[in-house]
Amino acid sequence: MKNTILLFICLINIVRAQEHKREQGIAQVENINVVPKEKQITYAIHINAKTPYEIYLDDIPIERNYESGMNSTIELNQYLLKNGKHKLKVCYLPRPDSVDGLLQPNHVYNSKYSKWNIYFLNYVKNKEKPLGYEGELDYQNNELLIVAPPEPVLFWEQTFELNVDALPYELEGWSNGQNLEDLNKDELKKEVFKEYNKIRDLLNLGKVDEYISINKKKYLEMAVCLYIKDVNTYWSESVKKELISDCKGNMWPLSEEEYTMKIYGNGKLVKLERINQFKNRGLIAETETDYWYYSFLLYKTIGSDTFEIIRK
Repeated sequence: MKNTILLFICLINIVRAQEHKREQGIAQVENINVVPKEKQITYAIHINAKTPYEIYLDDIPIERNYESGMNSTIELNQYLLKNGKHKLKVCYLPRPDSVDGLLQPNHVYNSKYSKWNIYFLNYVKNKEKPLGYEGELDYQNNELLIVAPPEPVLFWEQTFELNVDALPYELEGWSNGQNLEDLNKDELKKEVFKEYNKIRDLLNLGKVDEYISINKKKYLEMAVCLYIKDVNTYWSESVKKELISDCKGNMWPLSEEEYTMKIYGNGKLVKLERINQFKNRGLIAETETDYWYYSFLLYKTIGSDTFEIIRK
């Protein structure tokens, strides 16, 4: 509890300091993290996937993979605002080579040794350890129960309740956000496109200080939940140079034909996602050698008319 209070006070002081120095550019902030190393808990799920999938935490997409046979460890902290019960939803999708376009039951669960695996884990990171974390992970006692569909289906969903009880922080995030489901969808779509175009223009013009400024709350909260000691890393000179190199003059235009609006977070979050090429991505920057993706989850606090960026 003591650490939670200290984190809250630290976060408030940082926000006030940045507001005071807005005219002078991004404020320099150091030592945001006051959590002892042994309490820097990271929650994650580890999956051994036998099919393509989409995974959601509290109605927020945290990973979507449309290839089969992928294994992945997905860290959850940035979407966990506080301790308590959280809902994990896994959507199993048909394999790319499915003849009839359906998900086969034995592709989800064939036998004890040939099935999907999902493990709910927590650990303390340590780069000096061979595996990157302290101690050993208890996979055997933390596997979630997989149930296959009774027959071939277009997709199959399972929901799991996760008990999170060891976070040393509590964040506001989007908890005080408006329910966007209550708003007129056409008007909301216009607002979201306008906001994304504003972000796109900042990147395309190389106005990186302004871009970093509108991401401020996201960066501060990420520093807390990811145990980043120096939040200044989010707006270092190297980060700014990289943004200018990748984005200035390189941003693709936005068009309603290529994007769809999606509401997440039980109605409190909204984002634009590409429909076809680079499916589910947000803004696209194209350089001579590569493509770069920039996604933003937006929300409006209760009583506010403006969007804020809160996560990616």
